[in-house]
Order: sequence, then C-alpha cells, then structure tokens
Amino acid sequence: MKHTVVLYNPNAVFYTMPLALIAIGSYLDAEQYSVIIIDGRLEKEPMLKISEALQQNAVCFATTVLTGGPIKDALKVSRAVKEKFPNIPVVWGGWHPSLFPHQTLEETSVDVVVKGQGEITFAELLERFTQHQSLKGLPGIAYKENGIVVMNEERHMQDLNNFPTFNYDLIDVPAYIQLSGRNQLDYISSQGCRFRCSFCADPTMYKRGWYGYSPERMGNEIEALWKKYKFNHVHLQDETFFTNAKRVKGVAEEFIQRKLPISWFGTMRADQGV
Repeated sequence: MKHTVVLYNPNAVFYTMPLALIAIGSYLDAEQYSVIIIDGRLEKEPMLKISEALQQNAVCFATTVLTGGPIKDALKVSRAVKEKFPNIPVVWGGWHPSLFPHQTLEETSVDVVVKGQGEITFAELLERFTQHQSLKGLPGIAYKENGIVVMNEERHMQDLNNFPTFNYDLIDVPAYIQLSGRNQLDYISSQGCRFRCSFCADPTMYKRGWYGYSPERMGNEIEALWKKYKFNHVHLQDETFFTNAKRVKGVAEEFIQRKLPISWFGTMRADQGV
C-alpha cells in the first residue's frame, strides 16, 4: 500500500501556483507515494481535506512557508494537525524555516525543518520516516530530539536538470488560472542567484549557487504544457531569469521555433539589462 504525503500551501494574498510543492511531489517515487497537495487559498475549510488525507496511510504532513502572512495560517493548520494526529510528523520547508530553522522548531507543532533546496532532502526524509529510522546525519534538515534542536549539516545545491519534469497533474491548473484572473501558467526554470545583495534571502538560502534548465528542456516542457492547458502567458517565477544571457537567447529561440502563441515574463537585475 502506498504511503500518503500531504503537502499544504498556506493561505496568502498572492495567487502563484504552488511550484515548490509541485517540485517536491514530482521528485517522489509515484509507486511508493500518493501525493496530495491542498491549498489554503482554494479551500474554505482546508482542515477537512487535510484530515481526510491524513487518514490514508499518511507518512507526514508538510507545508512550505514564506515569511509574512503565510506563517499565521501555517501555524494554525500545523497545530490542528498535531492535535488531531499527534503521531504524524509535521515538516516545514521554504524560505522562512530555511532562514530561521531554530526559531521555527521552537514551535511545538513543528517536528522537522527542510532547509534550502528540498527535493532530495525531503525524499530521504520520507524514507527515514517509513523505515522508522533516526534522522541523525541526514543532510539538509533540522529537527528536535528529546526536545533539543539538532542542526544537521547543509546539503549542497544540485543541478535542476537532474530533477524530473514538474507534474502539474498534482494541482487543479484551471482553478489557479481562475484565481489569478489571467490565462497563465506559472513555471520556474532556475534556482538561486550569483549575487550577494544584503537585503535578499538568496545568499543564505542557496549560498550564491545558481542552476537553470537548458533551453531545449524549457522548450520541450512548455510546449507540452501548452498543448495540454492552452494558456497564453507564462509567468517565469525565477529569482533572476536573466542570469545567463546565452541561455535566455536560447530559450527565446526555442519559443520562436516552436511557434508557441504565448507571451512570457521574467525578472532581472537592472544591470542584467545592459
């Protein structure tokens, strides 16, 4: 019987598709795990769906948390999960817990923090959970042992091209299109940033590492997604899409050669536009 993995996206004012959760869910072995993504922005009473899902041989409840408003909802839901299912591990990942793992673990309802790039770390964490093994020595996490916070060693950032294609079937794509009010697909093609701006979380999160999909991979994936969902705009959620000028040109050429009838948007630093 498969283990169920419940992934929660907290309620927030923005409408972006939960790309971090799709990334985590897509990396997991579909023969071992049934991934259920629940979004607090789409559900009036998310705990009803969460409770139902956690009764299906669940191995853990996990949520991605951004600093700010999402913390409030993530805390509310995590506490409700821990109260109703005290033996199911509660895992936090994403920007806030990655930056403040010790502070996050002071919350009694949180058992484990996944720091930084989470695909490999989360998969190995689930393996430890299902095998009832100690979390000692697992890179990329912080956790509590007998009430004491344990900070394991960092995990080095990996090339995104080694990760599987995002499985958008894990979410209700039309529901997010309706939420945004625009016929767009959210897509992320790179992680990290080479710069070291003091106001930004990236240097701490990714240690100034950066990896991006190859232009060919982006062309293949976005063409396949367009044939399936017929969106007219792609919102590239990269931190700095324009990091590599040669790559950006290659991506644009892929879109042109495939005659994709779409517009697209990406972010850049001011000095990258020179």
